Amino acid sequence: MFKSKHQNVLQNNRIKNFVIYGIGQIVNLVSPLLVMPYLIAVCEKEGLGKIGVGFSFALVLIVLVDYGSYINGTKEISINRENSDIIRTKIISIYVMKFILILISSFIAFLIIYFIPFFRKEQAIFFFSFLYVIGQFLNPTWIFQGLENYKWISFINIISKAIYVACIFIFISKKEDYIYANAYLGIGLIISSLIGLIYLIKKYNLQFYHNVAKDALLLLKQEFSLTFSQLFLSFYQYLPIMIISYVGGNGMAGQYRIIEQIVMIFRTYLQMFFNFIYAYVCLQIHTNLKKGIFNWLNYNALNYLFILLLVIIAFVFAEQILLYFNIESNDLKSMVYFLRLGLIIPIFMAISFALKQLLFALDKNKMYINITIGSSIFSLLAFFILVKTIELKGAFIATIFIEIMVIGLYCAVLKSIIRLSK
Repeated sequence: MFKSKHQNVLQNNRIKNFVIYGIGQIVNLVSPLLVMPYLIAVCEKEGLGKIGVGFSFALVLIVLVDYGSYINGTKEISINRENSDIIRTKIISIYVMKFILILISSFIAFLIIYFIPFFRKEQAIFFFSFLYVIGQFLNPTWIFQGLENYKWISFINIISKAIYVACIFIFISKKEDYIYANAYLGIGLIISSLIGLIYLIKKYNLQFYHNVAKDALLLLKQEFSLTFSQLFLSFYQYLPIMIISYVGGNGMAGQYRIIEQIVMIFRTYLQMFFNFIYAYVCLQIHTNLKKGIFNWLNYNALNYLFILLLVIIAFVFAEQILLYFNIESNDLKSMVYFLRLGLIIPIFMAISFALKQLLFALDKNKMYINITIGSSIFSLLAFFILVKTIELKGAFIATIFIEIMVIGLYCAVLKSIIRLSK
């Protein structure tokens, strides 16, 4: 009886947490949809393409700054959540490591922007986009995910996006203002992250300790291979718009950015779902392998049905969705075709996200690293060739093919483990 009551309380808390977390993530999903039609109207398709390229540039650098904190850092805090001393040490050492990495990233960004003509031509937007990298360096969401403190995660998301949306509508008023769009995103994240960090400093009495530099350097060494693979994954996710801009110009990049933003709603949701249950899945598998895998399967199966429903709705109402984005009538027919083609991606992406989560929870990082590096290199080659030959259609075909290939490789690695757990 007591056990049943305890399980009901845990289940109710999980539902409550999901609602709180979901509110914050809905803001993440909705904010780009609010500003994009306005940005298209003011900055036009070419300006939107440049904003997308700058944003992707920032996202690639963020992978270096995060350096595994959202995977292994979250996992360590989740497992040791009752031990304040371990949490305190882990937070400080990871932030010292991230500080070293933000300095390295700044230097790399400067070299790329100054010496590569493609970046130097639009250097203002890339420099302003780096504010988002600084915001992600400060962002303590990975800590709150490990602690399953979803109120603070939602607070950070809501405040940062509210500042971003307000700044876009207030300060962007002419075509040339596109260079500031990503800067406002960074400013919002910096302000909200600092508030979250102040809370953590007070709660855990965070301060530097004697061997913190040594621990930070050790973390750099331990996390190198995982981050190296994540860097390649970021190339696969974020370089396509740069390739399109280089091959087909900013107009085509703007078209891709519109479709990508719609598809990114699914990716953002899947990342949200991944983060929400990741700490729980890790804890369950750490406690009981069979039960943990069973719970992982149930959660992800229900989520997959939800994704399928959303894809079907978006497919049916593709034209209405694009009209919201101020698409010109002469481009509408082709854009509907591209959107429907792009909507195939989340169907496979949902499976790859779920399998990736299980790989991490089972400490199969090495296999994940090998798969990610190999598939990312192959994907960029395929992407460049297909965009060069069949233009924008090739971008979506390449992405679909790579997602299917990655799912096959994940299944090959996990097959023996799942059989063993039965």
